[in-house]
Amino acid sequence: MVCMGKRFLWLCLLVMLTTGSGGCAAAAEKNEKTQKIDFTVVKHEDFPEEIKKVIDERKQEEFQMTYQSEEELYILKGYGIQSTGGYSIQVEYVTENTDEIHIKTRLIGPSSREEQKDVISCPYLVVKIENRDKKVIFD
Repeated sequence: MVCMGKRFLWLCLLVMLTTGSGGCAAAAEKNEKTQKIDFTVVKHEDFPEEIKKVIDERKQEEFQMTYQSEEELYILKGYGIQSTGGYSIQVEYVTENTDEIHIKTRLIGPSSREEQKDVISCPYLVVKIENRDKKVIFD
């Protein structure tokens, strides 16, 4: 009876090790295919007119969208109405694989009471990359 328990334990351990190493290989393979993309955070005064209109219409609600020209792809991310000012948005990454572009941003609140203004704000961000004709995924 004890012998059967040991065999079962070894079998479970072998399955876990085999499954674990296969998962690591798959993750490593996926990472090899993912590349960072050079990007530019666009200033409001440099937005194309179409983007200015879209942001004015949607900035009070959360949004994420893209705008494509022949040479450039604009990625737009808005965080909707915030109760104070002083917010910023950090781009954590912009990457691509063979089929998709991935972008992750993070809203950063005001770090001090001085940065908070008695005004609501609607933080948004526009990132420009070379047009790659791929689907954009907001992570």
